[in-house]
Amino acid sequence: MNDNIQETHPVQSVADIHKDLKEKAIFLAEYAATLEAVGVQTSRIQYNTIRIAKSFGYWCNILMFPQTISITLHNENREHSYTYVKKTPAMALNFKINMKLSHLSWRAFDEKLPLETLWSEFRRIISEPRESRWTVLILVAFANACFCRLFDGNYTSMCIVWIATFVGFFVRQELTKRRWNVLAVFTICSFVSTMIGATDYLYFHGGTEDMSLGTSMLYLIPGVPIINGVMDTIDKHVLNGFARLLNAGLLIVSIALGLSFTLTIFDVNPFVFTKLTRPDVVSAAVADGLFAAVAGTGFAIISNPPRKALFITACLSCVGHGVRYFFMHHPQFMCDQVVASSLAGLVVGLLAVPAAMKIHYPAEGFAFPALLAMVPGMFAYKAVRDLIDIVQMPDVANEYITRFFHNSSLTVMVMFGMVACCVIPIFLFRKETFSVTRKEGK
Repeated sequence: MNDNIQETHPVQSVADIHKDLKEKAIFLAEYAATLEAVGVQTSRIQYNTIRIAKSFGYWCNILMFPQTISITLHNENREHSYTYVKKTPAMALNFKINMKLSHLSWRAFDEKLPLETLWSEFRRIISEPRESRWTVLILVAFANACFCRLFDGNYTSMCIVWIATFVGFFVRQELTKRRWNVLAVFTICSFVSTMIGATDYLYFHGGTEDMSLGTSMLYLIPGVPIINGVMDTIDKHVLNGFARLLNAGLLIVSIALGLSFTLTIFDVNPFVFTKLTRPDVVSAAVADGLFAAVAGTGFAIISNPPRKALFITACLSCVGHGVRYFFMHHPQFMCDQVVASSLAGLVVGLLAVPAAMKIHYPAEGFAFPALLAMVPGMFAYKAVRDLIDIVQMPDVANEYITRFFHNSSLTVMVMFGMVACCVIPIFLFRKETFSVTRKEGK
């Protein structure tokens, strides 16, 4: 390493060294901040950034905060350093950028790419167009309709939820394009979607009205930030993990606020939730798996993954949800939802690692969208409904307080168990999962 450094900087003044450190620190900060903005897990950001710094022959220290990233570069002898602080930009989730920037870090390490080439490649990657907004809109609508079916909604409810999702997500796209505050966007979209979902109570009476309302806004549930937050916390990046979980919590509060407006206007307050009994557990598990495949694919496309990843995501969603349903309903097991979701998460994680190695794509890019179809959205909805009832009906508040803590605790335990078990294979095969992007997938 010392020989390489001497060849790169044969005779450098202090000013030249500091200039070089500054230019490269700025690039690394921009690179790391972009990865954080598009939803990359904290360990991958650090590994990728340090890898590029090593290609320069420098030591790199990274401090990551919820809104800023601090990069400190040292030369080989630790005699000189430069620190640069970069604010995290506002960008949408983008798994394609995750994959391509991770691949760029390996190219920098293997090929010793100069800084000018890295800047050129970086700008090209982040400027690539996303998936068509209409494709995303239609697939998300179908995904949420299938999500409704997974919670035992009938075809009337599925149609209502499809329309509610299509309109709500279109409003979200338009308001986001106009740079509205994200909390306001989620509140408005939740209100719009639940207003449409409530029409089943008012006009159609399709038989599963509770599912029409309860799942109409579940496309807004911030599944990826929640999963990232849990994964970061498990991986000892507690500050970033808690920040992501807190941000997701604020978004859920915004969703609840929009829902409460609808409940207040229409005086809709469902207490009985639909629960269908299906005698053939195996066929029911297969059917749920197929609906989950559509749901997982639709929710995945929000994060702009490469198209080659969508089929694998659909397969993992199908298998994961089918496994969970089987363990929950088969007479020999009858597991509770926490245990069944944890087992399903483990299966998804075990399958995601070899799939990632096959097409050179980060394993969490498969695993996270596949888990979204198993997010306990209805328990979160019930918890929100109970919280509203605590305020509106203080005379019987004790009953709703008990229900609120039951539903909210179950939501947290399902999410934590599912994500924790899913990332176990990723952490066990850490070296393999963090080097899959060394080759570019075909």
